Amino acid sequence: MLSSLLLRPAQLLLVTGLLFVHAVASATDFGTTGLVTVPTARMQADGTVTATIARNEVLDIFNLTFQAAPFIEGTFRYSISDPRDKVFSGKEYEDRSYEVKLRVLEEGDLRPAFAIGIRDIFGTGILAGEYLVASKTLAVLDLTVGLGWGRYAGKSSFSNPLTVLDNGFSTRPTGDYGLLGGTIRGETFFRGEAALFGGIRYRIPNSSFHLLAEYSSDVYEREQLIGVLRQPSPFSIGVTWDGLKGMSFGASYQRGQFLGLTLKTAASFKPRQKRIYEQFDSVADDLGQDQAPSFLDLDSWYDRLLFDAERSGLRLHSAHFSPGDDQVNFAVSNTSYALWADALNQFFTLSEIHLPKNFRRIGVAVLDDNLEGPLVSYNRLVSKSGGILDPIEQALDRKSLSNLVSVLPNRKLGRPNHETDFGYPKLAIGADLALRLQVMDPDAPLKHQLYLKNTGRVALSDSLNIWSVATIDISNDFDTRRPSDSVLPRVRSEINQYLTQGENGIDSLFGEYKESLSSSLHARFYVGLLEEMFGGVGGEVLYEPFATRWAVGANLNWVQQRAFDRRFRFQNYNVVTGHLSLFYASDWHNFDFGLHVGRYLAGDRGFTFEAKRTFDNGFALGAYFTRTNVSAEDFGEGSYDKGIAITIPYSLMLGKNTRGKYSTVLRTIERDGGRRLEGTVGLLWWNRRSVRFDALRDNRDRILP
Repeated sequence: MLSSLLLRPAQLLLVTGLLFVHAVASATDFGTTGLVTVPTARMQADGTVTATIARNEVLDIFNLTFQAAPFIEGTFRYSISDPRDKVFSGKEYEDRSYEVKLRVLEEGDLRPAFAIGIRDIFGTGILAGEYLVASKTLAVLDLTVGLGWGRYAGKSSFSNPLTVLDNGFSTRPTGDYGLLGGTIRGETFFRGEAALFGGIRYRIPNSSFHLLAEYSSDVYEREQLIGVLRQPSPFSIGVTWDGLKGMSFGASYQRGQFLGLTLKTAASFKPRQKRIYEQFDSVADDLGQDQAPSFLDLDSWYDRLLFDAERSGLRLHSAHFSPGDDQVNFAVSNTSYALWADALNQFFTLSEIHLPKNFRRIGVAVLDDNLEGPLVSYNRLVSKSGGILDPIEQALDRKSLSNLVSVLPNRKLGRPNHETDFGYPKLAIGADLALRLQVMDPDAPLKHQLYLKNTGRVALSDSLNIWSVATIDISNDFDTRRPSDSVLPRVRSEINQYLTQGENGIDSLFGEYKESLSSSLHARFYVGLLEEMFGGVGGEVLYEPFATRWAVGANLNWVQQRAFDRRFRFQNYNVVTGHLSLFYASDWHNFDFGLHVGRYLAGDRGFTFEAKRTFDNGFALGAYFTRTNVSAEDFGEGSYDKGIAITIPYSLMLGKNTRGKYSTVLRTIERDGGRRLEGTVGLLWWNRRSVRFDALRDNRDRILP
């Protein structure tokens, strides 16, 4: 039996891809922090992403769990009933669900930690349950006791204690409330009978082993009805081993009837990214001067600074100063650094090397992808005799010196004293291996495509570029066995047709013009093959006043659906789509919020709400949902569009400076309602986050050279 539980390589991709930074916390078979199957009031470390695979005779469960805030844990789950074909012989039953757990009280000296959770909050209700749980550490033991509803209220259940608040809590509605999935089953939350569950965790001293024992009130009623399980015991025991960094393995004997295996891996994205220094010989040294091109004027501080900046991943556009003034301002763009704070640190460091001593104040007018950002000013340390001091040599605390850096409104710099001619047009091409993952598909927990991604860019000016991406398939397990049954225009549900008929094709080929119309108003316009499924023409504008937490934006597009072969042919369907957007940058754990109201690709109208948390290292985790005038029945399985968005900077994985990043959206299913054109709705706002006033102000100590 154990051999039948071994993990297949394709499934292992789900977890091994997360091994960038290491962090381990105990997880249940259902992905939440807990014991064998029951949750505890514990949380993972803030910013941790965990992947868990649990396999046994009753369920195969694939989980992605996100510690979105210190007290918010969310889980995206895919489960397969009767995975060993004990009853249905070749017919598996898949289900997708979300779970949210909130810690309402932290543990104190005498007080246990308390948490509240809802399992299957949007789903079909197959795994539905709610709970209140408390956990307390006593020496080497971690004790947990909880009160549960729904599936947690099977064994030794009793009348709902919440009826003291309202008699409506006494009964739990049943029926087809979750038949299509995707709708919030709020009318069932914490209703009906309740029952107790609990358990204990013991860490064996001086080892990587933990022993687990639990009492579960879930009687697996559905599994008993279909014959997968018979009258289970409420008790389960298990052991976990976390001797490898970032991974843990678990084995359990559950409900007195079957064995289970669990594999978990976790990555912590909370720690601040270490600064990555570019190593090269500066032209301030003899060796660096020997490497300089012959046309470089080594007697010019601007040329020396330009050459070193270029080699360190920066573009110096111009310098502005008045004769006799002690301030010089530069226009600088960033081609290599994931964090603008690191780019500014590098430029100010090079400025300390090359600038004459009469310049006491150095300003950088930020140009982020040719759009204006703030003016970041640095005051050099000056000795009593008037000399320039090195902050590092002075061994002063960087936090106390952060007031040397100021984030100011951008302003027109006037006629430059020095200006760089970059010599347009410029061509840049690249090729790299890329991996497309479709997680929690109705037919399989994981589908993939490994392909060669060929990118190209022709820069015709600072503002005008032509972009292209073409792909060559290497390995692909996407298929069209599950045809779309959508009654809406099939703007997304036939994605597998594009990935099979167009496995080798053009992802995008378009021209883009991008410009700041003022320091607060930014715009982009584009035309061509905009994404793998649509081509057309459109534009986006963003109004973002300096040092405010709000912004407004708008986009408007006319697009036509591309043919499945992803070449230059089109289908007959076209649509006008666009949105008005309102953004808010919260200082609450660096959460940002966006609200978009408008028309979607299928012609439906409605709104999208999204929330995203961005960590100091650039990792971002968010969620969104869209409601339109399409009914749940017309939308189909899932009821409405929703998902989880993840952005991982490549610099975290590669250990080198790069602005590249991996972004993906995890959906329960690909449907057509509420779908947006990729890369058009709010792109300016989200992409400019690292040059926002608060992002730079909060990293002044990191900017300091």
